[in-house]
Amino acid sequence: MDPIVIAILVIAVFLLLLLMGVPVFASLGLSGMFGILLLRGPSGLQAIPTIMYDKIRSFILVAVPLFIMMGQVIFHSGIGEELYTLGNRWLNRLPGGLAMASVFACTVFAAMSGVSIAGAATVGAFAIPEMMKRGYDKSLASGSVAAAGALALLIPPSVGFIVYGEVADESVGMLFIGGIIPGLVLSFMMIAYIGIYTWLKPELAPKSEETITWNLRIKSLLKVWPSIVLILAVLGSIYMGLATPTQSAAIGFLVSLILARFIYKKMNWAIFKKIVRNSMLTSGMILLIFVCAMFFGYVLTFLRVPQYIMEFIANSGWPDWLALAAIMLLLFILGMFVDVVSVITIGAPLLIPTVQMLGYSTLWFGIIMGITLEMAVITPPVGLNLYTIKGVSPPEVSLSDIVRGVIPFVILEIIALIIFISFPNLCLWLPSTMQ
Repeated sequence: MDPIVIAILVIAVFLLLLLMGVPVFASLGLSGMFGILLLRGPSGLQAIPTIMYDKIRSFILVAVPLFIMMGQVIFHSGIGEELYTLGNRWLNRLPGGLAMASVFACTVFAAMSGVSIAGAATVGAFAIPEMMKRGYDKSLASGSVAAAGALALLIPPSVGFIVYGEVADESVGMLFIGGIIPGLVLSFMMIAYIGIYTWLKPELAPKSEETITWNLRIKSLLKVWPSIVLILAVLGSIYMGLATPTQSAAIGFLVSLILARFIYKKMNWAIFKKIVRNSMLTSGMILLIFVCAMFFGYVLTFLRVPQYIMEFIANSGWPDWLALAAIMLLLFILGMFVDVVSVITIGAPLLIPTVQMLGYSTLWFGIIMGITLEMAVITPPVGLNLYTIKGVSPPEVSLSDIVRGVIPFVILEIIALIIFISFPNLCLWLPSTMQ
C-alpha cells in the first residue's frame, strides 16, 4: 500500500478514536499499531516494546515526576495564598488590583510548579471568590486566573519544556532559561491590559476602599521569602551550571518539602501520602501519553510524513513567515483538541525538520511552541484550564463566563507571539549568556 495512503489512514483512525471518546494515549497507541500492521503485518508489532522502552528510559524524564511532586507540595503548603496577599497589598490601589494580584500570584507560582492547572487551581480557589465578593465582573475574575495559570507552560520549570527537550534533543536547561523573558513579558502584558481595561470600565472592578499600610506591605513581602528561595534553588542551580534540570528537580522537591514542613507547617504523613498518590497518577498519565505519542510519531516518521511536509512547504512558494504562521496555526488547532504533552510529542518530530529547513533555531521554536500551546489550554473544547477554573469557581460563574474572560488574553498572546517571532533574540539572549 502507498505510504501516503497509510499515513492518511493512520491519522484518520486517530481522529476517529478521539471523536469516539477513547483516551488520548489509547487513541495514539491503537492508531500507531494499525499503521504498523499495514506496514509490516503482525510480526511488526514486536517492535513496540523496544520503541517504548527506548523512549521512556531517558534520564531527563525523571524530572517530570519530581517537578510534579514539587508542585503538589507547593499546592498544599499555602504559598499561593501568601503570594496573592502580597500582590493584593501592593496593587490594591490600582484599577483591577485584585485581578492583577491574581496574575502576579500565578506568575510566581508558575516559577515553582511547572504545571499550568496547579497554579490556576491554587490561586483561583481563593482569588475568584474574593474578587466576586468585591463586585468584580465574573468574566474578568475567572478569565484572568485561567489565562495567567497557563504561564506555567512557558515559565520554568515547565514540564512541557522537559518533554520538548527530550523529543527535540534540545537542552532543557536552555529552554528553561529561554522561557523566562517571554513569560515575564506576557505576565506584564496581562497586568497592563487589566489596568487599562478596568480604568476605562471601572464598573467591572470596583476600587478597593481598604486601607493598606506600608507596614502591612512590608510584612507580606517578608512572608514570601520561601518562594524566592525555592525559585533560586531550581533556576539558580541550572543557570550557574551547578545542576542539570533533573538534579534541580530533585533539589526543588527537597527544598519545597522542607519549607512546607518547617516554615508553613502544613505537611504531615496523610498529606504526604496524598501528594505521592496524586503525583503518581499525573506522572503516569503524562509518561503514558508520551510513550504512545512517540510510538505514533515513529510510525508517521517511518512513513516519511515530515519529508512530505517539508516538500509541500518548499514547493508552495510561501514566504518563511507564512509557513511559520501555518505551523503555529496547526499547533494551535491541534492543542484545542489534544492535551499539551500529546501536541508536543506528536508535533515536534514532524515539524522540527521543516523549522530547521526554514532556518529557525529549534530552541527558539520550543519557546514559541510554548506560547502557542498557552493559547490552546485556555480555548475550548479541551482547554484544561477552563474546566479547572470552573471547578474552583463559585456556582454562579458559568463556563461561558470563563471563555468570554479569556478571549482578550488569547489576543494578547497572539500579539506576544508576533513579537517573539519578529524578535527571536528576546528568547535567545538569556540562554546565550549560559554558553
